[in-house]
Amino acid sequence: MTFNQITLKNLRQNIKHYGMFLFSLLLSIVLYFSFTTLKYSHSINNSNSLKIIQKGSSVGSTILFIIIIIFLMYANHLFIKRRTKEFALFQLIGLTRSNILRMLSIEQFAIFVVTGILGVIIGIFGSQLLLAIASNLMKLKVHLSIGFEPQALLVTIVMLVIAFVLILIQNFLFLKRRSILTMMKDSSQTEATKARITVLEIIGGVLGILMIAFGYYMATEMFGVFNPLTMAMISPFIILFLTIVGAYLFFRSSVSLIFKSIKRAKNGRVSITDVVCTSSIMHRMKKNAMSLTVIAIISAITVTILCFAAITKANSDYNIESSTPQDFDFSKGKQAHKFEQQLDKNNIKHNKITYESINPKTVKDEVMTFQNDSESISENTSMIVNKHLKGNDARLTNTKTALGIMKFNMNKQITVKGKSKETVKVTDKDDSKVYPSELSYAAPMVEVSPKVYNSLKTDKNTVRVYGFNIKHPSDMKKAKHIASKVDPNVVSKDELKKIIDASNGILIFVTSFLGLAFLIAAGCIIYIKQMDETEDEIDNFKILRRIGFTNSDMSKGLLLKILFNFGLPLIVALLHALFASLAFMKIMGNVTMMPIFIVMIAYAVVYLIFALIAFIHSNRVIKRSI
Repeated sequence: MTFNQITLKNLRQNIKHYGMFLFSLLLSIVLYFSFTTLKYSHSINNSNSLKIIQKGSSVGSTILFIIIIIFLMYANHLFIKRRTKEFALFQLIGLTRSNILRMLSIEQFAIFVVTGILGVIIGIFGSQLLLAIASNLMKLKVHLSIGFEPQALLVTIVMLVIAFVLILIQNFLFLKRRSILTMMKDSSQTEATKARITVLEIIGGVLGILMIAFGYYMATEMFGVFNPLTMAMISPFIILFLTIVGAYLFFRSSVSLIFKSIKRAKNGRVSITDVVCTSSIMHRMKKNAMSLTVIAIISAITVTILCFAAITKANSDYNIESSTPQDFDFSKGKQAHKFEQQLDKNNIKHNKITYESINPKTVKDEVMTFQNDSESISENTSMIVNKHLKGNDARLTNTKTALGIMKFNMNKQITVKGKSKETVKVTDKDDSKVYPSELSYAAPMVEVSPKVYNSLKTDKNTVRVYGFNIKHPSDMKKAKHIASKVDPNVVSKDELKKIIDASNGILIFVTSFLGLAFLIAAGCIIYIKQMDETEDEIDNFKILRRIGFTNSDMSKGLLLKILFNFGLPLIVALLHALFASLAFMKIMGNVTMMPIFIVMIAYAVVYLIFALIAFIHSNRVIKRSI
């Protein structure tokens, strides 16, 4: 029997131990091939696609590539760590480390080839199935089609080759750094620190919480206190540094500090829950800190991406209303008159709405300032008449255009100069009103009394927009044809809605797929981590069973431990994503939190399913072992 035959026979005998790694590798190939297929599909990513979709698919595939490589290396590390005793025995019977490395290389090559072929086949059908499910769930009005993409196959092969080489290097370093004795007791090594609380631990724990809190504060004040840093594109990088490093210090020191304080408060009296949960976590504190940080960051990225897409979708109604409030809108009087004549000529019944505003020169504005209280640099103020207002009273409207960088101060004054100089006092604000962007110049508008409006109005500062609503939908096609002849650049309201819905549909589909990939990666990493810890601690559970504790007693501690491993990164991730989404909402001018809450609840539910599966499986493994 040759060495290769012995290796393959050994692989068949150990195939059950390879289960998690095989699943991880196959899943990674399916996800990556499916996503790169989307990237290279012309119906999704083409010259007419939004820049955010083109950039998003490119950046998304790169991020997914990095995440999958890290994911596979983490899974491989856990797997070879479980075989350390086997490697030590091989060396005791005469095999060298080179022989063991060669054995691992043959095993890995066989696994990569088989899972690579299966992954691509599943990915081809999986991407079609996923597309159909996503399109039906989101009721997309845009037609998307996906076929086999040779470029996707090529980049997937490149990803597998890079992963294979890195895993071989990882295996080589793993074997090189461990002696036979170390391998025999590798799983029993502890990372627990001394029971006493050190000064460095206190500093690290407090610093971690402060860094996260300050990062959140910066996110809420990006266009306020930290506006100069934001304009220089420095704030986002500072926030990322504070939240990522802060999260690591939180998991590494803050959690340790809390557990040690609880342990000290109990004066040595520990329950079965403490043994199974707290002691187990402290046993791997250093490794837990890094892995929990990685999981929290992956989850935060996932939720943030999904929230951004949901906010963009929720903001689309406002974009349509501000761009084309009526079926057809014209900013030039001659075109509007010509369009109206043609509608009458073709017996198309319609309603005409004329908007009028003025743009007097701004002398002093105390109402609309930047978040840092500096004065607005706008040279003109858009004003519109409101017959219900009297005297110098004024009301602020069309506020969604401010994009979160503006601050509105009520009961303050605005001084403007038109035909005459007038000062009005803004006493009220109406966030619900939306005016055409060509009328408002995409800025907040001030409603004033007829008296003030007429005293400021001149021919030069007057702006008009003419809107037409078609009474019968059956006449819409003919009206579009007439409008295109009057102005080739005019876009009807329903056409604009179709364009925005199509763009939003593709954006949501791509981000949802990327989010799903990240969710599965994060869930699998922590699931594999939990399975590895359970395997290592079987002897501990056997001892606890012998001294009288029941499986029910141990299950409580196991449940708390799994909730810690899954729940703590989830909470940190959701907080990170919440403040990132709030910052994005300010930029978009969106005021509703509902899309964020829907995304977060959906993510948490799916994520916790992994926790439930991990608990059921761990509990089953423990029952069988004891």
